[in-house]
Amino acid sequence: MYKRPTILITSSDFNRIRHLTFALINAYHSVNSVETQEALYAQISDEMYQLSETLAPFIRDIKSPTLTKEGAEKLLASVKAEVVPFEFPTKAVIQKLFKKVKKLKVPEVDHLELRDYTYFAWNDLASHRKYMLVSHAGQTMGIYGTIGTDTKKNTCAICSQTSQVVQFMALTKSNVDGTYTKNGNYICLDSDGFNHQMHHVRGLANFVSTVLPK
Repeated sequence: MYKRPTILITSSDFNRIRHLTFALINAYHSVNSVETQEALYAQISDEMYQLSETLAPFIRDIKSPTLTKEGAEKLLASVKAEVVPFEFPTKAVIQKLFKKVKKLKVPEVDHLELRDYTYFAWNDLASHRKYMLVSHAGQTMGIYGTIGTDTKKNTCAICSQTSQVVQFMALTKSNVDGTYTKNGNYICLDSDGFNHQMHHVRGLANFVSTVLPK
């Protein structure tokens, strides 16, 4: 099985670790078969090892049928302390990333726990736009597009979870004859909320590839 060379734990990794931990606890308290519990633990521990070998002590600690949700939260707190926080650019850098946008309003992030973010996005409801700061191909990129006024419950193209989504469309190509092309998809309206729902970055990478200028 392929093993990632990095030992760094990302925000989406942590979300996955948390999800797997509580799935295991649920099995401990609802499944009577010891063999089934052990099989699930083996599966979960293997997936966690693939995320980072530094999780070895945590993986050992969760091998306990008496583990409670409260106990798991304490163990997870030590893992979260090792999560690499989202690197939020300076306002000067953000202005350069969105140099075509006039009067850009950048939210304050001093009060935020940036370990919770795989990427950062905010809505400007007055202009019906969503702005996104993402790490893609080794660099920080600024992406923006229009968002619809109607939301619906559906699957988000980025986090792959069911939530209230809105259509996001970005200008991807302008032609000399004045025509243009827009691309996008349905994504969560609440960007903070679905950062907590991301278990991997595949959806984000695919979305960014779709909306980047061609």
